[in-house]
Amino acid sequence: MKMIKAARWYGPRDVRLVSEPQPQPGPFDALIRVESVGVCGSDIHYYLEGRIGNAALKGPTILGHEYAGVVVEVGRQADPALVGRRVAVEPGIPCMACEWCRTGHYNVCEHMFFPGGPGCDGAMREMMTVDARFCFPVPDSMPPAVAAMIEPAAVAAHTVELAALRPGETVFIAGLGPIGMLTAQMARVCGAARVLGADLLQDRVDFAREKGWVDDALVARSGGSDGGALETVRWVTDRTAGAGADVAIDATNRPEGIWVAVRSCRPAGRCVLTGISGNDDDLVPVGFARRRELTLRWCRRFLNNYPGTIALIEAGRIDVASLITHSFTLDEAPQAFDLVASYADGVLKASVDMP
Repeated sequence: MKMIKAARWYGPRDVRLVSEPQPQPGPFDALIRVESVGVCGSDIHYYLEGRIGNAALKGPTILGHEYAGVVVEVGRQADPALVGRRVAVEPGIPCMACEWCRTGHYNVCEHMFFPGGPGCDGAMREMMTVDARFCFPVPDSMPPAVAAMIEPAAVAAHTVELAALRPGETVFIAGLGPIGMLTAQMARVCGAARVLGADLLQDRVDFAREKGWVDDALVARSGGSDGGALETVRWVTDRTAGAGADVAIDATNRPEGIWVAVRSCRPAGRCVLTGISGNDDDLVPVGFARRRELTLRWCRRFLNNYPGTIALIEAGRIDVASLITHSFTLDEAPQAFDLVASYADGVLKASVDMP
């Protein structure tokens, strides 16, 4: 029996290197030699708390869902042309049989297998099996860590898609972590004339400005509607001649992110809520939203966004490589989680790489 190394979560801040049997591909599967895994903000919720709202890990779990690698074997019903190809993997595997899958909304499948979530081992290991239909070949010249970044970039693509962005509009993004910065770039590509942003961390605001992904950005203060959140809303209002942004996006990991995004929208504006606070219930200013007749949409990962996202990255329209600030080996996976959880050393995206 072949054995592989994996980084398995056992409890809050407790990730251990273990040796486990190599998974075997089923008839429709691809066996992937994992080359790179990105550490996502949702991974950090699980790393620190073992849960995101009522979605709780059921026991020791391999985390990680942003990943890329090389297909080394496929099952008898899978496409043999994938063997030897580097692929970016769309991580969520829907059942394709429930009502939501059958009506074109597979990203809200009731029976989704999502790696690194409750009951589903993830990609922080040397070998991984996945439904081959969700493997997207990328050029051999694309570095593995860049290929792994297609996953968060696809979230940004779906976010802007949900916003129904029109050319010439102003977009405000609350939260300038990797998702926020990717969303800023996607908004530019899709016709935004002006992109505003805010984040609690000075280095992230500075980075977004230096890259030209935002036209103006605020170093916000933490706090709810009577503190930093209200200051942020006033800042957006001042920079939009008192109207508010045409589109406001919550890309934070904080409860007040929704409040800030909604309150920053102009009348009849659109607000997309992409960030994950980790709570089941957060405050939404419903009276304000009703009076302004806002359109509120929640982003659930992505929906048929991988091909377009890959094309934009290949064409150089979206820069994901600049967001990868730190690289670790699989043996160093615990340090990678600690670094991202503590926002240390100016980290944006940490990748765990297995050459």
